[in-house]
Amino acid sequence: MAEVKICSYLLALTLGFTTTAACAQQTYIPVLLNLSTLLDFNPVKGPVKTIDSVGTDDKGNEVYTLHMALSAEGCVQTLRRDDKSNNSHINFVKEEKALKGTFNGQPVAYGLDDKCNLMSRDDSDGHLDYKTNAQGLLGETMLRTLKITDHFYDTAGNIKKVQYYSGDLVASSTSIRYPDSVNKPLDYTMVNESALDARFNFTAVSECQYDERQVPVLCHVKVTPANSGNALTHMTVATRASFY
Repeated sequence: MAEVKICSYLLALTLGFTTTAACAQQTYIPVLLNLSTLLDFNPVKGPVKTIDSVGTDDKGNEVYTLHMALSAEGCVQTLRRDDKSNNSHINFVKEEKALKGTFNGQPVAYGLDDKCNLMSRDDSDGHLDYKTNAQGLLGETMLRTLKITDHFYDTAGNIKKVQYYSGDLVASSTSIRYPDSVNKPLDYTMVNESALDARFNFTAVSECQYDERQVPVLCHVKVTPANSGNALTHMTVATRASFY
């Protein structure tokens, strides 16, 4: 179960991290934003119909592709993500009150409520419960009675901190700062600090180009480990979106 394993979150945080900034005209669809946080892709504001993204490395090699389709009511219908960097594949289709499919060939189901908000995840490792806030955004992730993660937001709805737990202890914490969260919601500086292993400490900086609908059409993300001045990862992500 990816949410239980701290290390598996690092790539998602650095290359596809999402914010909850709300511009004056548009906001994020909650299920879209939450899935982008969990499954690693850049979200788009407004009445989204489809999202297509391609991530490439410094040499122009394709690292991952993503396709997502939503209904006019704002509920995800299909989602597919193929990641060549770690040979992982995600393929989901909405069936009644669930988003069902496979993750690397293994069955996975995300439970949804009547408003298409995320409620749970079931896979071969067990069952997770998602607690959301009044806006439908991710709060706590629970493994039975154990809290696995917690998401914190500022007064404007931007995510400012994520904490990952090992038992009752905070094993890792990620803080995020935005230069302009309203007009550039995917421009950020993120700092990750691990209480278990300093090798996981890093700083990530994202800078994007946006179109008139605030679609992050091209983003550059550079990750630098705390114990080295050399960049660990540089990713370019191109995104296209259609709307209702």
